[in-house]
Amino acid sequence: MKKIIRFIFISSVYILSLNNASAVEKESCYSCHNRETPVIVGLWTSSAHAIAQVDCVECHGEEYKADHTSDHKRIEVKAHVCARCHDKAARGHFAGKHGIGFRAGQACTRNEKRTDEIAKGCKDCHEKGSLTPRQDAECSRFLTQSPEMQRQGCLMCHKIENQCDACHSAHSTDLSIVKNPAICKTCHMGPDHPQYEMWESSKHGILYKQKGKKYSPDCTTCHMPKGTHNVSDGITMGLAGQKYPEEIRKKEREKMLGICSGCHSKSFAEQNLSDGDAIQRQSMALLEEADSIIHDLNNQGLLLPSPSERPAHPLSGKRLDLGPQMLYEDLSRVEALYFRMKKFYYVISYKGVFHQNPDYAHWYGNAPLKLTLSEIRSEAEILREIKILRDRIENLSKMGLSDSNTSLHNNDPLKSGLRKLKELHLKGELSQPEYDLQRKALLEKYGL
Repeated sequence: MKKIIRFIFISSVYILSLNNASAVEKESCYSCHNRETPVIVGLWTSSAHAIAQVDCVECHGEEYKADHTSDHKRIEVKAHVCARCHDKAARGHFAGKHGIGFRAGQACTRNEKRTDEIAKGCKDCHEKGSLTPRQDAECSRFLTQSPEMQRQGCLMCHKIENQCDACHSAHSTDLSIVKNPAICKTCHMGPDHPQYEMWESSKHGILYKQKGKKYSPDCTTCHMPKGTHNVSDGITMGLAGQKYPEEIRKKEREKMLGICSGCHSKSFAEQNLSDGDAIQRQSMALLEEADSIIHDLNNQGLLLPSPSERPAHPLSGKRLDLGPQMLYEDLSRVEALYFRMKKFYYVISYKGVFHQNPDYAHWYGNAPLKLTLSEIRSEAEILREIKILRDRIENLSKMGLSDSNTSLHNNDPLKSGLRKLKELHLKGELSQPEYDLQRKALLEKYGL
């Protein structure tokens, strides 16, 4: 009986919605889409939007005529359209990390005290005089991808700043969909930021799966408390651990402590969050050492291929870029290792702590971070040795004393042999005397 009454009510709402000036147009939407995309129509008719008489044109706009009769492009409903009715949620969204211009690859300054420098920086992410994100993205990794990979591998996540249906269903208003923590997994997973996997396999996630939200927190408990759409509440650092001003950091930390204290003592929460801060700083120190090594190698001309020999970086040109716009293609071996350190292991090490997952903090973060730094140190030493040998060969050549055995190419057996010996030595499989003896024999083999 309830279903019949609901059907009659929704049908009545729909019939009433046809009684205005746009009745023919609205009927056209319904009749066509009920035939072509009946699931979408079914979701809408059972939604709060249908009950409130919010129909297709209200969200998709009058432009649907041209859309359907010309090139058939899908008209996406942007966040500013949703904001007309959902003002509070939209303001919270735009104030948080979900609302920054990710497609520009830079953090937004809208919450900072306005200065001339910040005003100049707005154009990096937004159209002039507008909150609309720029269509020509300025993220180097985005720009180097094919159009297909840009759409499927980048923008499927990095459009959230301007599209509410990145989390919410497009036509249904069923909040159980967006309240399920699995909805966050679409973007917050993988080698670069596996927050979902961290939570799911932590004590929090395991208890949640067994007992539900009354017993343990999910994503929204900590990052969207009381229904806020500002997912930056309680966050005390930037996307890659950048320092916040102390005043802001303290304010946000108190917010997170308030959330944690709903289940834990404040002293316990303070200790765990403080540990996360310390591990972030320790991890950053390892990253900075690797950064220094690579810049030194670049200054000596030891990166192969060198930045000048590669396709130009879309923003930096033919120079070394290890910053936020670092690419993961056409790199030397040490830069490829550094990318993994920076983009994967560094972030995992401290976010594993903040998400209460010891295995991610240690074995997925801290351990590979340090192991990769050891590889970079070793590779750097090999490259410096190769330079010494090349210089020696060049001097011998000038003196007319070189022979064909002394040629050194990027991938020749001598370089491979030296690298293998160094790695065995660093692993403890070769003692210092054994390493020295085998290295000497290898050099003599090549007339060095």
